[in-house]
Amino acid sequence: MADRLPGSSKPARLDAGGLRRPEESSADLDVPSLSASSMEMSISDEIGHMLKGRYEITDIIGEGGMGVVYEAWDTQVERKVAIKLVRSDTTTDRKFITRFRRELEITSQLRHPSTIRVFEHGETDDGRPYMVMELLTGESLADRLERGRIPEMEALQVARQVAESLSEAHEHGVFHRDLKPDNIFIETVGVSKVVKVLDFGIAGGVDATRLTQAGEVFGTPQYMSPEQCNGLPLDHRTDIYSLAVILYEMIEGKPPFAAETPMATMLKHVRAKVPPPRHASKETARIIQMGLRKDRGKRIQTAGRFAELIGSCIGHLRSAKEGRDSASQVPTTTRSALVTSSNVSTGMPIHVPPAMGPAPSEQTGKIIAVALGVAALVLVAVMIFGGLGSGSGNDRNTEETPAADAGGPADDGSEPAASAGSPTYDSFPNNRALVRTNVTGAQVLVDGKSQCETPCEITVPVGDGITHEIVLKKDGYIDVVYNWRPTNVGEPLPPLPDMKAL
Repeated sequence: MADRLPGSSKPARLDAGGLRRPEESSADLDVPSLSASSMEMSISDEIGHMLKGRYEITDIIGEGGMGVVYEAWDTQVERKVAIKLVRSDTTTDRKFITRFRRELEITSQLRHPSTIRVFEHGETDDGRPYMVMELLTGESLADRLERGRIPEMEALQVARQVAESLSEAHEHGVFHRDLKPDNIFIETVGVSKVVKVLDFGIAGGVDATRLTQAGEVFGTPQYMSPEQCNGLPLDHRTDIYSLAVILYEMIEGKPPFAAETPMATMLKHVRAKVPPPRHASKETARIIQMGLRKDRGKRIQTAGRFAELIGSCIGHLRSAKEGRDSASQVPTTTRSALVTSSNVSTGMPIHVPPAMGPAPSEQTGKIIAVALGVAALVLVAVMIFGGLGSGSGNDRNTEETPAADAGGPADDGSEPAASAGSPTYDSFPNNRALVRTNVTGAQVLVDGKSQCETPCEITVPVGDGITHEIVLKKDGYIDVVYNWRPTNVGEPLPPLPDMKAL
C-alpha cells in the first residue's frame, strides 16, 4: 500500500452520523463547488516547491479541517516526510491559526512511540504555520474496519497502544476530544503492528477553554462521551469513553450506538444502555462496560489503568489459548505438593511417590510411616503452642462480637472487617507522604477513600504489590489523578501536577 498519513475524516463515515467541526468548510468535506475547484488548484500549486530550502513537496496526501498534508523529500537527511501546512486562504482566520499552532505545540511535546512523531515545526515565508512529521506506511483503523470486525487479541493490542499514547498526553494536561478510527493509524514494521494516534488539532486542556465558545460541540457522534454530547466541560475521561467505543467496534464490527441522525446518536450515548458485546471474552466485555459508564466518576479513571486492564485481558486470552485457564490443569506434581504442604511447616521433606514405584505393600508401608511421623510432630506442636497460647488469647476470643464472626457489615454501614489472613492497611508498613498542590483545601482520596485536605499527610501501604490511586478533587478544578506504588516507608510522594481551573 502506498505511503499515507491520514489527517482528515472520511466523508463516507461522516455521512453515517458524523458531525462537522465548526471550522470545516464545504471544501474540507470534498463537496463539489467552484470554490473547491479553485482551492484544489492552489493546493496543487505547492507541488514542486521547496519549503524553507530543505523540503521538496512531491505530492498531496490529504486535506482536513486544519490544513493540507503533503508528501515531501527532506534533502538534508534524504528521507520522505509528511508536512502539514495551513492553506493560504485561511491565514486571515486568527482562531484557526491559533488552533493549528496549538496542535504544533502539543504534538511536538509527546514522545510515546504510539503518538505520531514531529521532527520540526515553524512558519513559511508568508507566515503559514507548518509541521514536519514522520511519513507512515499502512492504513487507518477506519480503513481496516471497512473489511469487518477485528479478532479480539488484535483489537486489544491496538487499544492498549492507543491507551498508552493517551496516558502520556493526559500527563501533559492534554486530552484528544476527537478520538475515532480515522485518527488511529496502523503501521506494519517487520512482523509487528505499530499504532499511531493522530490529529491533536482540537485537543483539549486548560488552555483550550479560551478557544472554545459556549455551545460549540467537537467530536464525532459515534465516539462522543455522554458529557461531550451534553456540552459539559471535559477532562481526560472523555478519551477513555471514546477508546472503549472503538474497542467495542473493533471486536463487534460496529459501534455500540448509531442512529439516522447525529443528534439521535448523541442521545443514545446519554440515555441508552450499552448492548452487551457478543464476540468478546467475559474479561474484555467487563472492561468495555467499565469504560462506557455514563457517569465518568464511575468509569475507568486513567488511560494508564485502562492499558493495564487491557494487558490483563490479553494475558487471559493467551492463557486460554495455551490451555492454562483452569485450576484443574495444575500439573500432578504440583497438586501432590499442595496436598502435602503441611510437611513444609513441620520441617519434613515433601515426598511425592514416583509413577513407577515399589510394590503396593512396600509403598503403603512407607506412606503409613510418613503419615505417623507427621501426625506425631503436629501433636507435639499443638501441645507446645497450645500451652503458650492459653490464657489471654482465649479471653480475646470470647470477647469478639457476633458481627465480626459473621463477617457482615458493621452497624454504621462501613465495610466488614477483613477476615484473618486478608491483606489490609494494617497488614503492611505504611508510607506517610506529604501531599502538596498549588490549590489549598483540595480533597485527597487514596483508592477512592477520602483521607485529608491539602496540604496534608496521607497513609499508603508499602509492600502490598498494589499501585494505589491518589486523586485530588476540588469544585471548580479539574481532578488530578496519580498512580503510586511506594517502595519503602520513607519514599516521598513525587510532585503532583498542578490543579487547573475549569
